[in-house]
Amino acid sequence: MWFLLAQEHGGAEIDPRELLHPANVAAAIWAWCIFAALLFVLWKFAWGPIANGLSAREKRISESLKKAEEVEKAAREITETNRKLLAKAQQDAQQIVADARTAGQKAADDVLAKAAAEVDAQRERFTRETQLLVDKARADLRRETVDLTIEATSRLLGRTITDADGRRLAEQALRDAENVTRN
Repeated sequence: MWFLLAQEHGGAEIDPRELLHPANVAAAIWAWCIFAALLFVLWKFAWGPIANGLSAREKRISESLKKAEEVEKAAREITETNRKLLAKAQQDAQQIVADARTAGQKAADDVLAKAAAEVDAQRERFTRETQLLVDKARADLRRETVDLTIEATSRLLGRTITDADGRRLAEQALRDAENVTRN
């Protein structure tokens, strides 16, 4: 540009340090005009789309940040929900274990109670059966004793004793024998 200005002013060299030289002033005015024109063209055709792009980018970033905050909040809520569910599951598991232990203890107690009841029933049945056998043995022994006493008395007396007499004598002998064993 200085070359063109220098030719207009007679081809003499222009010192760029001389600010008030008419060629430097003209060059400055042209530079400001070109700058203003370029600024206008950039403002009209470049800065609008750039500003719109930056605005759209700012909006996308803002929306992304908002969505990230929502996702973070949702993640915290899910984490809290999971923590609560895990705590509840642990509590339920402990309750199930406690219930199982209680049920197991109750079942064991029931089995022991049934076994004890069965043992008592068998003991009582055995006692009854034993008592019946003892009573039967005593009755058999008594009958045999009566029969033997009647037979021995008949031989001793040499005559036949009536059944009524024999029974009376045998029962008297048994009573005497029982009194002797008691004393």
